[in-house]
Amino acid sequence: MKTICRMVIVFALLICSVNLRATHIVGGEIYYDCLGNNNYRITLKLYRDCINGVAAYDNPAYIGIFNVNGVLLDSVGLPFPGSNFVPPTINSPCYTPPQSVCVEEAIYQGVVNLPPIAGGYVLSYQRCCRNNTILNLINPGSVGSTYTIGIPPTSLAICNNSARYNNFPPIYLCEGAPLIFDHSATDPDGD
Repeated sequence: MKTICRMVIVFALLICSVNLRATHIVGGEIYYDCLGNNNYRITLKLYRDCINGVAAYDNPAYIGIFNVNGVLLDSVGLPFPGSNFVPPTINSPCYTPPQSVCVEEAIYQGVVNLPPIAGGYVLSYQRCCRNNTILNLINPGSVGSTYTIGIPPTSLAICNNSARYNNFPPIYLCEGAPLIFDHSATDPDGD
């Protein structure tokens, strides 16, 4: 736990030194695919509030590469790929969706070479802040998001791929209606 805290602090200091204020991130995920020869394709999916957010997507989005002790080894900038609107799905026929909700997705990708090291690697993307329309956070403009994933050492898994979510959650929910959502993930290796 101390290792993760140190990584987050180091990465936060790096991010804060550029003074980014992104009041738009509503969710995301990070995963990787092993391409062989120590090459990994890193995928960062970010979801943005396209109405209430006041900042554009990062271009590039920097991913911190840490060792298991939380030491920043490098960072890689993933170029902005453009974004697409996420079509609204309604989990219940209880109402007509409001026009004041809009989500878009950007899928950043890049390839990085990571030679085997003891303990493996930790990849992390961090961004400040959430937009002020969020009601379940105190001062959401000072709350950020961190997306982190570990690449195990080759002694545990040779050319391993990480899991990724199978489904995107519904954008709209009906108050008082039950929510049934499959939040499972799939690992291409089946492990």
